Amino acid sequence: MSYLSGRLLLALLFWCALYFLTGYLSLYMDAPVTRVAFVWLPAGVAVSAFLIFGRAYWPPLFLALFLTRVLLDVTLRHTLETSLALSVISLTNALAVAWCVRRFAAGRDRLRSVGVWLLATLGTSVISGVLGGGWLALRHEIDFVQTVWIWWASNVVGTILLTTILMGLRWRSAPLSARQLLSGGVLWLLLCLSAWYVFHQPAGGPRGVALQFALACLPVALMIAIPVVSGNRFGALSFLCFSIIVIYYSWQRYGPFFIPGLRDGESLLLAQCYLSATALLLTFVYVQKREAEKHAAQAAEERVAGPGQGKAAYHLEPQSGRLTWDNTINTPLSRQLAAINNVEQLFALLSAEDRAAMQQRWQRVRQQGASDDLFRFHLALPPGNRLAVSESRLLGLRGPAGVVIVGYWSEEPHSKISVHSPQGA
Repeated sequence: MSYLSGRLLLALLFWCALYFLTGYLSLYMDAPVTRVAFVWLPAGVAVSAFLIFGRAYWPPLFLALFLTRVLLDVTLRHTLETSLALSVISLTNALAVAWCVRRFAAGRDRLRSVGVWLLATLGTSVISGVLGGGWLALRHEIDFVQTVWIWWASNVVGTILLTTILMGLRWRSAPLSARQLLSGGVLWLLLCLSAWYVFHQPAGGPRGVALQFALACLPVALMIAIPVVSGNRFGALSFLCFSIIVIYYSWQRYGPFFIPGLRDGESLLLAQCYLSATALLLTFVYVQKREAEKHAAQAAEERVAGPGQGKAAYHLEPQSGRLTWDNTINTPLSRQLAAINNVEQLFALLSAEDRAAMQQRWQRVRQQGASDDLFRFHLALPPGNRLAVSESRLLGLRGPAGVVIVGYWSEEPHSKISVHSPQGA
């Protein structure tokens, strides 16, 4: 328990520090008239944190981010009363986005999760914009419509940008070869150079606005190519560098989006829309890349163990502890496990460490709805086989009697002892 508490505390400190840092940068580039930041990057930090943490940890996470937001606002912007109100509105918005993803996309494919995330971000940001803009208009006598528009745009863009970066960094890719690293490095360098060239040009530039807009497509093409070549994490890091370059020069009133006649801050909003469109394309590439890696891993496993070898799937009723194995999967592993009818029988085959880890996974899935993390453990099957097994996917499906957990197991292809081999082989 002390280990988990210490680990939780470190995680909360990390997310609070990241929230404060991105909030400081956002308020540094705020709108002096509306008192609302044109860039609100902490929205994406908060949504990512709620998506990563289990529901059981949402209350302490909400409280930690709430205190961080109040401290940030009081230090740099608003009175305590306004800070409390805006902090509640902003963090409730982030929590609502994460809840929608958990509620309506749990156990579904990742493309559906992305769709729910995007729609929830667009919808909840309208509500939070009206609430936040209404409070500011009431207390500080500023333009309500303009404030709502800026709040909505900055919240949507901040959520899209930071969630794309942070979740992209969290998604694990297959190990990169030297060739992939070199190719990714070259593309990253070309991306930074092209982004710098396009966005450091003064407004209007010697080459004309039309050419600048055309050249702005080049960094996007390079950005989309990087995760295809070098994986999602490399793509997320590259997109972070790309975003920094675009936002910095746009804030300095350079690049194709600083158009004469725009009001203060509007060029930065255009730059954010440009980055948001790139982020959505990148998210689609993330999803497709992850699915391709998953299918490639399955194909590699089948080449080693043979199609359908060493697989099993179970249904668990947490309330009763009853286990039911999927009889449509007929493999040596599934046949050996068919006699296990309850949790106590299964736990008798596991070590204490694996038993505790499996219980934590079940509890987390009952709260979150799904888990794609790979979990490796050993089964002590009679009459003395010790089998290495991995659980690749875990789902929590809601039914009339409560949540039913569905797990998918595969025999590790490099197990020293296997159900396919005679004992002692």
